[in-house]
Amino acid sequence: MSVSSPNGAIDVVGARTHNLRAVNVRLPHGQVIAFTGVSGSGKTSLAIDTLHAEAQLRYLEGLSPFVRQFITPKDRPRVDRITGLGVTLAVDQRRLNRSPQSTVATLTGLDDYLRLLYSRLPGLSADAGAELRMLSTSHFDRYSAEGSCRVCHGNGGTACPDPDKVITQPELPLFGGASTWFARANSPEHDVLPQLADQWDVDLAQPWRDLPARFRETVLHGTGDTPVATTTVTRTRRSSAEITIERNEPLRGALAEVERLYRSAGTESAKDRYAVYMAVLVCVECGGSGYARLARTTTLAGVTYPEIVTSDIDDLAAWATTLPDTLNPAQREVADMVTADLTGRLSLLSRLGLGHLQINRTAPSLSGGELQRTRTAAQLSTALTGVIFVLDEPTAGLHPADKQPLREIIAALRDSGNTVLLVEHDPDLIEACDWVVDIGPGAGRHGGRLVVAGTPAQVAATPESVTGRYLGHDGPRIRRTGRAVGGSWITLSDVDVHNVRLPELRVPLGVLTCLTGVSGSGKSSLLHGALGAGLRAVLDGDLPTTVGRVTGAERLTWIHTVDQQPIGRTPRSNPATYTKAFDAIRKLFAGTGQAARRGLTASSFSFNSPDGRCEVCTGYGRRLVEMHFLPDVWVTCETCQGRQFTAPVLEVAYKGLAVDEVLALTVEEAIGVFTEPPALVATLDALRRVGLGYLTLGQSASELSGGEAQRLKLATAILYGTKSRGPGLVILDEPITGLHPDNVQTIVDAFDLLIRRGHTVVIAEHDLHVAAISDWIIDMGPGAGVDGGRVVAQGTPREVSAAGGLTATYLEPLVVR
Repeated sequence: MSVSSPNGAIDVVGARTHNLRAVNVRLPHGQVIAFTGVSGSGKTSLAIDTLHAEAQLRYLEGLSPFVRQFITPKDRPRVDRITGLGVTLAVDQRRLNRSPQSTVATLTGLDDYLRLLYSRLPGLSADAGAELRMLSTSHFDRYSAEGSCRVCHGNGGTACPDPDKVITQPELPLFGGASTWFARANSPEHDVLPQLADQWDVDLAQPWRDLPARFRETVLHGTGDTPVATTTVTRTRRSSAEITIERNEPLRGALAEVERLYRSAGTESAKDRYAVYMAVLVCVECGGSGYARLARTTTLAGVTYPEIVTSDIDDLAAWATTLPDTLNPAQREVADMVTADLTGRLSLLSRLGLGHLQINRTAPSLSGGELQRTRTAAQLSTALTGVIFVLDEPTAGLHPADKQPLREIIAALRDSGNTVLLVEHDPDLIEACDWVVDIGPGAGRHGGRLVVAGTPAQVAATPESVTGRYLGHDGPRIRRTGRAVGGSWITLSDVDVHNVRLPELRVPLGVLTCLTGVSGSGKSSLLHGALGAGLRAVLDGDLPTTVGRVTGAERLTWIHTVDQQPIGRTPRSNPATYTKAFDAIRKLFAGTGQAARRGLTASSFSFNSPDGRCEVCTGYGRRLVEMHFLPDVWVTCETCQGRQFTAPVLEVAYKGLAVDEVLALTVEEAIGVFTEPPALVATLDALRRVGLGYLTLGQSASELSGGEAQRLKLATAILYGTKSRGPGLVILDEPITGLHPDNVQTIVDAFDLLIRRGHTVVIAEHDLHVAAISDWIIDMGPGAGVDGGRVVAQGTPREVSAAGGLTATYLEPLVVR
């Protein structure tokens, strides 16, 4: 590796974005440079929010004023000067696209190549009719007017209420387990049906299937225009007075009511509540593909477009390789212009461990690591040189076996004349870099300074560098006292979700269990789709859809999931609002005598409410000044001077602090201020326990790193565990992602806190240092996609390390024998 740069350098002078403290640093061109430091130290602020943001703004300034007025640029970073900065391409983990219409094909551009092939090549065949010669790429887009099925308009089918999903156990009474729809009193019919049964002399204690057919038909489909007279007695919440409501109107029926609530659901989570009672009727016109007739009948190498987009990446690569052999000379000449780039892009995706993914797989169904690498592949597929690539934790979601191809790809980018900037925690990848910029030494207010910039060896030799302790050797080991596995278990039978099909899976209770395996082996499917969804359904009184049977669930009273979805990203969202700590704080302010004299309530201290926020800036503390074709500028609100609230609200003090001053406190400082109520004290303690004591309560969520956002969610799980809810289960998907090795111990300690309180923790993780100190391991594989989905080994870390396989190879050196 070369450490000199004949191509000059990027010089950063006075970087002050977010928590950076006037950082000055030189970055040599033509090198692989790692930005390191503990989580929250400021490395992302320097690499993404300063360097990449400045490069984007400079590019926009080169466009015409007419074009610029249609583009929303990033905020101008706070920096005195940057020289030597060229074009940047970045993959930022904080801005992942999870639109249901976004797929692997759209994220990587594969769909553009395929549509081009299918729209151009058929028209060059000898027997092509006028219809084929007039094809365009839009004919192969299921969401376009030309490409969508004329019946289902690209949806592939229609969701309709299903009687078999509403009545799931007809051998039981209607209100005794035959239907979860009625068991939870979801429907208006719940109060009506007993009266209807009395009128028809029907015994609801009988099994559903034994009830008169006419009554069953009425329950499901309603009474049409025939009214049903009913009387309902309710009590008011405040006075407990009885109210008698008499109705004489037709009964809508369970199926119609399910469909009405499903169609009117305002959010995806609300829609999911009723989706369990719906079945998708496949469109008879398109067979469920969503494509119009031309897309369904046009073939290349004997494959139609709807068929090719269901291929996985490796199978598509094989098809693209053999495609030229099926073409005539004119077609081959055109195809050669496309297939070279197509196969190159497919090869890169395969090398990144994504060959198992179907190209029509939607973004929301991908794990965080898969989505990150899919977007990374799209950027790395370019043949440009002289570009600055900025990659935010490219090893996220990678099994150790998959890291070597990534290192080779990054080295190839450098050798092609590019500069690669990595925001990274992985010691192995950092050691392979040419240059390291270590930011810290701590996080938040304790970070933001340049600790050292130099070769990995120089960083390792710097005593002040926390990162340096983990370079050149194993570094400090994670400390944990394991627990013996035995006693109580959760057993999942007949698991069937995505590529995971298991006759049985047992998960021990009261310990730390780690799911391991290569990316795509089925860890997330097993964690969320089977264990999480199955147990949640049972605890809610529903029937699980991905698991045939769950036993042992009676030993749990709650389940909490820490997933990889981002938290709120509005400037007003912050740790205090996310954890509900601000609700308690607002009540404390509202309870003061000053607030009472001013007629202020708890809502007056919310910057989301017009009762007390500054209306000039609507509680942001800043105002956005539109500069038309120049980048918009955020300026401090001149009315509230950035304090977010009106003068009367700011005059109220709690323990000598105004509400904006409380939001400026770090979690550690707030612990010293607030001694009540218990719920607030517990929330602050949970934030401290997950290593977020340095965060200010009012720090904007848009400024949080991925690791910080993940730990905020873990803090909420700890809060669940501290309340008297009985034994619970906490599920975490790659909780170590975004964490510096020095932060991992804090998270492991948080796991143990939950376990000591009688709860169970199950994680899916690629960091085998964490797997090595777990109590139980379930290793999935042996490969990815159709080659995965099976349990390769399970047992204690020592037992799994001796079982053979990819995970065992990397786990064995880490297991303390």
